[in-house]
This record gives sequence, structure tokens and C-alpha cells, in this order.
Amino acid sequence: IYNRSSLKMGNCCTPYKSANTVGAYGYNGCARAGLCNLFCCFAKMWSTSSCDGMSFQDPAWAKGTQLRNSFEDYLHGEEMIECLDNAPKQCTLCCGGCPNVTTQSPTLNRDWCPKINEKLLHPAGYHCRAHHWITYGSKGERYEHMVIAVDKTNNAQSSM
Repeated sequence: IYNRSSLKMGNCCTPYKSANTVGAYGYNGCARAGLCNLFCCFAKMWSTSSCDGMSFQDPAWAKGTQLRNSFEDYLHGEEMIECLDNAPKQCTLCCGGCPNVTTQSPTLNRDWCPKINEKLLHPAGYHCRAHHWITYGSKGERYEHMVIAVDKTNNAQSSM
């Protein structure tokens, strides 16, 4: 848990980052919320350019590479949506409950990431994992954050 007011503008919080992290896609929970996404300028559900995301510097992950295109297809695919939808909801008293990163992230790590790691990332020397954290604003407002970080495994090549 982080106090958002302690973060200066432009200094994003990246508690998931390690020496092996090559990039990360930040989650936009409004992306599938219709009118809500209007105010987010129809941003994608997952993006490296979000404040929580991290641009890739590894040449194997350059825009347009087969590895990145394949990963992004999975990232924005039906299995991802089903996994997020099937995560346990919070506040279940009304309308079936609300999605929450504290349940979505562990669900992704249990159900989605292992499949993508096995199918795509491990053979290329990488792995992904979902991370979440909560920050609070100066008035106590809650901000949920979630990313899928991509890390090199110990046997990864620096470029492909």
C-alpha cells in the first residue's frame, strides 16, 4: 500500500520491477466499461504507456516483433477477458459484485499466466506475472493498480 500523494507527477510507482523485468503492461479497468472508457479516451485494457506500465527496451519486445504481437494477442484475447470476469468479486451484495485487482491478479497468476508462459514465453526465455497494489490519495481515495510484468528468465538471450 502506497500513499499516492507522496508520488511526484511523472514518477510512477513500479513495485513489481526487478533487475530481470523487461517491460510491463498496466491495466485499465475502465476499458470494458463503456461510458467510463469515454473519459479514458478509449484506452486499451492493457498498455505499456500507462503510468503503471513500463516500456520495453529489449529488442525481442520491440513493437511489431512476433513475440510482442503474439503476447498482445493473448493479452487482449478472450481467455484474458474470461479470466478477469471469473475472478471473485468484491462487494457481492449488489449486481453480482465489483471486479477488484486484489482478486483479479491472483486469478491471472493461477489461470492465465501459466498458460501463456508455457505456450509462448518460456520457449523464448521470458515469463509473465500479474502484480497489484493499492495507493491512497491525500483525501483517502483508493486507487487500484495492476500490471502484467514480463521478466527474462536466467536462460534468456538479450536479443533474438
